[in-house]
Amino acid sequence: PAPVQETQAQGSQAGHGNAILAECEALARDDVAKGLATYLQALAVRLSLRFEQRPAAILRVMTEAGLPTAKDQRSTVKAIMRLCHPDKCKHPEAKRAVQVLVRLLS
Repeated sequence: PAPVQETQAQGSQAGHGNAILAECEALARDDVAKGLATYLQALAVRLSLRFEQRPAAILRVMTEAGLPTAKDQRSTVKAIMRLCHPDKCKHPEAKRAVQVLVRLLS
């Protein structure tokens, strides 16, 4: 019985992740319409903030979203951080997004 419950839990988490992704994609499109950032920048910011309380879960969803990936987690996080770094991204929450992502580097 335990493996079945575990599989069901993973399935519901995946469904939840897709709902979060859809929500963040919609917010990112709104951000682009407002001229705050490019779509990928806005999506990286929105996903980072959405996963602020559990940043370790962010990478799977960011990969599903089509954000940059690299050979390892550290390189992937750095690539995403470059997208939403406040020097490159004018989104008002860019700094906070980078602060969430930097926790994944340690």
